[in-house]
Amino acid sequence: MKKIIFTGLLLFILSGSFAQDIKNVKKYLDAKQLDKAKTEIDAYVAKSPNDPQGLYLKSKVYGEIASSDQFKTLAADPRAEAFDAFKKAIDLDKENKLTLFLIQDQYKPIFNIYTGYYDAGASYFNTAIGSNKKEDFDNSLQMFKKANAVGSYVYSKKWALSEIDTSLILLMAKTAANAGKKDEALLYFKTLADANIVATKDDKVSYELPYQWLTYHYKDAKDDANFMKYSSLGKKYFPKDDYYDAVALDYYRDKKDYDVMFKKYDEIVAAYPDSLKYHFNYANEAFTYVYNSDAGTKINNKENLVKITGTELQKALSINPNDINTNWLAGQYYYNLGLDIREKASAVKGTKPEDIKMKAGINAEAKDLFNKAIPYADKALTSLESAGYKKSDKSHYKSIADLAQRIYQGLNQPDKVRLYQQKYDAADAKFVN
Repeated sequence: MKKIIFTGLLLFILSGSFAQDIKNVKKYLDAKQLDKAKTEIDAYVAKSPNDPQGLYLKSKVYGEIASSDQFKTLAADPRAEAFDAFKKAIDLDKENKLTLFLIQDQYKPIFNIYTGYYDAGASYFNTAIGSNKKEDFDNSLQMFKKANAVGSYVYSKKWALSEIDTSLILLMAKTAANAGKKDEALLYFKTLADANIVATKDDKVSYELPYQWLTYHYKDAKDDANFMKYSSLGKKYFPKDDYYDAVALDYYRDKKDYDVMFKKYDEIVAAYPDSLKYHFNYANEAFTYVYNSDAGTKINNKENLVKITGTELQKALSINPNDINTNWLAGQYYYNLGLDIREKASAVKGTKPEDIKMKAGINAEAKDLFNKAIPYADKALTSLESAGYKKSDKSHYKSIADLAQRIYQGLNQPDKVRLYQQKYDAADAKFVN
């Protein structure tokens, strides 16, 4: 909170009649007899509804009531009444006669209203974290919104705070999102991001959330312009976070803009050369696009993507040669290359010696590729076996065993096919941990 600076202060002497009329109010307020203080101030304000000094005192009484476990039920919303009385007092104080009160009280009446709402919001938020109920988050949001209304009023008078109460707005955004109020969350997150707020003196981490949330939100909403805007801002302010790269990949994949997606992968693996995750993902995306796209899909740059798959697999394996998924994919990769080559052999229909020789050479090349696939499939299988036959690994294990069968079928080795069929069949009984 900024230091309060006062200029042009006007002092005044309380009138005798006013002091006499509210003598009991102040006595009861100081004695914490808030029920009696309320009765006295209500009577005075009813008699003098436009007296700024009486309204100011009412704001103090009702503010104390709001903070009292014993007396807070004396009014439906005592903090709201305190705020309304305070604002009305300031509006009616045309001659600034309340300045002395404000100085003497160090502006506590209005700041106590602010902190009261803030603390209530924080209490509801903590409850909501435990219950994970939207209604609890909404209760928190309503209190934070009231605190923000008070804070905005304080700022409008240039008493303290700033135009954007950053920590409070962030809390409001989080709370709204958890309450399922996306429109409100959007408003608050945009308030922070559009103001280019990335940190505070005491918090260097939390303020990335607006950029992440907005990036994902606009990707999901298919709002290209705003997706690009907040993704670019996030990447600019948090260049070491790969979140925006990951969401960009999802974005281009959803749009089926594979050419741009693979260019993005080129940027990412260059930026993170030691990342097993990105080298594997690039290989897997390229492989899936080439071999598992929907029927009729035109595959752009197929030969280049096949080469990229192999290159990225080798980079991933150089980082972790024992990674199960990478070995599994490498087995599939070389097996599929073998199938591609064998199809070329099937296309040779001639019976001339040179045709027969050509066909034999192509089949030998396919056989080499099938053999190249075997060590990767075996390593993936043995790694899963050594992991303790976890039930969660069973489907992966069976898929790799099936791949091994197909590889040996391609090599025309029925004994090996039977061996891996047995592994496949035994998996249900073994993978139970």
